[in-house]
Amino acid sequence: MKRRAFIFTLDAILSVFLALIIITSIIGIEAQTRNVYSTYMRSSDKYLAEDTLTMLKTVPLSDIVPQEKLSEWISSGVINTTLVDPHMSPLEITTTYWSMDAKYPSLRLREKAGEILSFILDTALKDYNYELIISTNNSSNVYNYERPYIIKSGSNYNLTPDVMPATLILSGYEYNKTPRGYMARAYLSKLKAKETTYTYMGDYIATANDNTGPIKIRYIVPTSQFPSDARITGVKWLLEGAWTYSDYSIRINDKYVTCRDWDNGGWNNVHLNEELEDTNDNDYTTCNLVEEVQNSVDQNINVTFQVLVKHSMNSGEDGAQHIIITYKTSQASTFTYPHKFYFADVYANDSLDMEKYVFAPGNISELRIHIEGENIEVVTARFRIFNKLSDPITLSRSGNVFTADNATIASAIQSTGYTYQDISGSFFTIIFDITRASSSELHLDGTKSYVYVGYTPFVYASLYSIDFRKTLDDYTARNRKSGDFYNDVTWQWSLPEKGTPIYVKYQFPWLHDAGTVCDQDVRILSKDETTWITLYDAPQHNDFLDVFTRWGYTVTTRDYQGRVVEDAIHPGLNKFDLSFGKCYGVDPSHALGEVLFLLDAYAPYKDIKPKLLQGYPEVKAYNLTYKYIVGSTVRESSIIIGDKAAVSRGEYMNLTAAELKPGDYAVDDAVLRLFQKLGGDGWNHPILVELSDTKIDFASLGGIPSSISPIMVTLRVWRENS
Repeated sequence: MKRRAFIFTLDAILSVFLALIIITSIIGIEAQTRNVYSTYMRSSDKYLAEDTLTMLKTVPLSDIVPQEKLSEWISSGVINTTLVDPHMSPLEITTTYWSMDAKYPSLRLREKAGEILSFILDTALKDYNYELIISTNNSSNVYNYERPYIIKSGSNYNLTPDVMPATLILSGYEYNKTPRGYMARAYLSKLKAKETTYTYMGDYIATANDNTGPIKIRYIVPTSQFPSDARITGVKWLLEGAWTYSDYSIRINDKYVTCRDWDNGGWNNVHLNEELEDTNDNDYTTCNLVEEVQNSVDQNINVTFQVLVKHSMNSGEDGAQHIIITYKTSQASTFTYPHKFYFADVYANDSLDMEKYVFAPGNISELRIHIEGENIEVVTARFRIFNKLSDPITLSRSGNVFTADNATIASAIQSTGYTYQDISGSFFTIIFDITRASSSELHLDGTKSYVYVGYTPFVYASLYSIDFRKTLDDYTARNRKSGDFYNDVTWQWSLPEKGTPIYVKYQFPWLHDAGTVCDQDVRILSKDETTWITLYDAPQHNDFLDVFTRWGYTVTTRDYQGRVVEDAIHPGLNKFDLSFGKCYGVDPSHALGEVLFLLDAYAPYKDIKPKLLQGYPEVKAYNLTYKYIVGSTVRESSIIIGDKAAVSRGEYMNLTAAELKPGDYAVDDAVLRLFQKLGGDGWNHPILVELSDTKIDFASLGGIPSSISPIMVTLRVWRENS
């Protein structure tokens, strides 16, 4: 079989090659054209997404949407004018709604944000699909593509290969937190009334020898301790002789005391102790203690409580005597940290034995003693810290002045094994032997004699602090030892939640079976209100105290092993417990306990609230009714909060403290926070002061971010038919 073939000439072969080259070129050009077009479209879509997102962020809604539509949205609540306004950009409105959607679910803010954006984007992104994603750094997926905040109805980006994103970062927004609105602060410029106390705890003062009485002791209360507007509401005066069955004659401001059977100026016998109390300022003849103290305050002269005491043994008082003066004032600050602890003014026809009890609520850095008087030969002193006695020191003499400097005292205290740090914030005792120079009357000048303590307070008061000193008389006594004396006593009291405690101190009448030793446990209830903390444990770990006449402690104290105890005094329930063996007891009915604490009369700016005050802007002030307690009586009063001129214009609202809405309104929040700092809520829990003039200072913080945490906003666009 013959084979046949085509034989191409050279011209034919060249023609085929040329044809193939032309066809290949056409195909390459077409492919390149398609790639260029695709790249161009993607770039164009990305620019469109970025420009649209920029427009949403920078252009006010009122410049994008027709006025008729704005009016419709305002009327229907799509634009919630409490939270946003039409002059904000669409993105600001959207992120505001996003941040508050969980806070106000009933407002359906996400749905309203979608309506606003859909109206804008359906026009701006015609023929495009889109979705808006809002995410935070706390999200498990930063971009959170699976849960867009806004998405065009019916769109699905999974059906297209080309999705163009535009992203920006915003600060000032946080999920479930108001991004803008109002903040307010509140503070007191003046009180109308608070009730507090002044206490004078007497020292042990007695003649050195038997049957040398009477001794005259004058307890001088300086009127500088009281504000000029003080109204005295009660006076208690406890007498307690150095020996039982002491004879007493008493005066106040050199006048006879008219209480009960003390009105003749004669002598009365006091068995263990006797308490005089006056709570009436309208009956001088029945008891004149309140009137005499009030007269002294009004005339700015010191009050003098005077006792003449005589006994066949030592004549004097035993260190449990005290004076409590209760008063009302409009002054917020009535307490100053004492540094000079003055002596009583004493006249005696004998030498003196004295024990001075000193308590400084701070870190002690210096101690000095200064004593002046007449007919004094020599003064010696020892320091008793718990039950350790120091080496004796003799005060230097210059004429009628006797002094001991810091170096001498520090050395004496070190001889006990303790230091200034150990006695800071607790009681220590200085035992004085004051020797009479001749047979003439000895005079210890209480107006010029003092122990000086230099210390740095553990707690400082602020400009807006209100101090309260309250006596502690709520106790439970167990295991009677004899008469009013018990082996076990527990005191309890509560401090306001926002209170700042300074110290607690006690003065005890005590009874000891001489020569015996038994348990002495001192405990406090911890802040958890369940656990007890032991401060003293004798005789197992600490020395037995023969003289248990004082105890004091501060917010930070030490336990029986010297370990630091924080929050020893705290807001809420506090308890102080003494548990003694059978050989020792105290008399709680005549003991004096005192707590000093501060309330802060300033509520600073805090959380941003969406609204200023109820009814604003038509309402610009409240006439607020609240409850307060002064003494033991709960009363109601009212104050104007806000613009006082608005009241005369009728632009105010009557409210009770129970009707405040701190979750929504900045002024309500500030007032309630102030009430909480004043010891209550103004209604179910009355505050501890009567308000005279409460100043509320508020400021609109629109546009100022409440958070510095960033959020990421992404707009993704794609064509419907990519």
